[in-house]
Amino acid sequence: MRAPWPILEAALGKAATGDPQLLRAYDHDLGEMPRALLSRLRTRPDAVVVARSPADVVSTLLVAARLGVPVTPRGQGSSGYGGSMPTRAGILLDLSALTKVLAVDEAAATVDVEPGVVWNELSRTLRKRGLDVRTLPTSAPSSTVGGWFASGGVGIGSLRYGSIRDAVLEIDVAGLDGRVATVVGQDLDLHHQTAGILGVITRLRLACRPAEEPRSFAVRLPEAEAVPALQAAAERDLGAYSLSIQSAGYLAMRARPDRCAAPPIAAGFLGLLTVSSPGDPAAVERAVAACGGALLDDSVAAHEWEDRFYPMRVKRLGPSLLVSEFLLPTERFPETWRAISRALRREELGLEAFAARGGRMAVLVYALEDAGHWLYPVRMARALAPVRIALRRGGSVYTPGLWFAWGARSVLGGARYEAVVAEKRRVDPAGLLNPDKVLGPRLRGLPLVDASRLLALSAAFASPLSRWLAPRPVR
Repeated sequence: MRAPWPILEAALGKAATGDPQLLRAYDHDLGEMPRALLSRLRTRPDAVVVARSPADVVSTLLVAARLGVPVTPRGQGSSGYGGSMPTRAGILLDLSALTKVLAVDEAAATVDVEPGVVWNELSRTLRKRGLDVRTLPTSAPSSTVGGWFASGGVGIGSLRYGSIRDAVLEIDVAGLDGRVATVVGQDLDLHHQTAGILGVITRLRLACRPAEEPRSFAVRLPEAEAVPALQAAAERDLGAYSLSIQSAGYLAMRARPDRCAAPPIAAGFLGLLTVSSPGDPAAVERAVAACGGALLDDSVAAHEWEDRFYPMRVKRLGPSLLVSEFLLPTERFPETWRAISRALRREELGLEAFAARGGRMAVLVYALEDAGHWLYPVRMARALAPVRIALRRGGSVYTPGLWFAWGARSVLGGARYEAVVAEKRRVDPAGLLNPDKVLGPRLRGLPLVDASRLLALSAAFASPLSRWLAPRPVR
């Protein structure tokens, strides 16, 4: 493999760099992994291209194909699953400067954007035209449209509108041959949640919704059994826009660094139910009462809605977090949460969940940890325990990326997984496009070992031991 930097510089000028200081900024994402495992991967790129146009993307891919060099596309790197981390060095293709809103069609309620557009900025632009995005992540102040589609997303607005896949109508994808193809219909499924292993997205067309001022209600739910009932009522009877769930433990963790007012609930769960304004308070109150819940003061709802874009806020308790994230049929939530609470009964746990159309939810479970502690490689096994529990109850990992490639089949489904594998062989037989993501990373010196499966297997063996190791005290 030839060094890409000189040829990239000739082809792309100042868009390309080999500055060692800048290369260090691209060898990680928000996740925490044991150093021993990371050391077996080449996570620092040899060169970085900050694309300023789709033409830069095409030029980079042509150089990569010519030299046989891996290329890893990246948005803001705001995920923690390794999907935007290099594994074999090569070229890091930074798409975060592709921020143009290309066209807004008010009559059709669609918008065309470049992949580096940040969700909050897109929402503000659309609202000036009487439209808004259908769904968006809690990391909307930094997360990009292309990155969320490539990793898969359930978030705010998913109760009414589904996942990000349901909002994307078509995309343009650049390949190693220099061609840019428009992808529509079922073929979009090949690129959703597959981290750019089949090509680099240069444009997306999204379906929008009419801009509106929502109204939120804060709901106290006494127990886990009330959560499926509230979600069903919110979708079926209220036509709600969004529903999020937070455990009392999560609210206590979140409030501690601020040393401010007490959390709004001391036990159970807090639901934030958002409907189209002005809403029908009487109908909401009936639905909540039928679930055994109770409405809280409007000030609680206003605060929670205002504070919705603050992901990983409990990380301030640090110095690190163990985060488990998975998708789950909502009807299985009570038994899943009970099983997680039993398995991690020695831990201080927090839970945050987002309802999705069709009786599904995305769930995050938080536990505090120190990634620098010598026991971290063992204790991180606890982060996989909730995922395994969810898998046994009809759930799946949230997105495969790098570290959860072992769960790609459960995320994509058997038929879609096989279609992705076949398409990968067709368009990228040398494995240059974001290598090792989704289909499994290989370790240096151990070419037959899949790092994601090694991680899962190690966690399975370490999990019983990790239960008896004293948790790091909260400071």
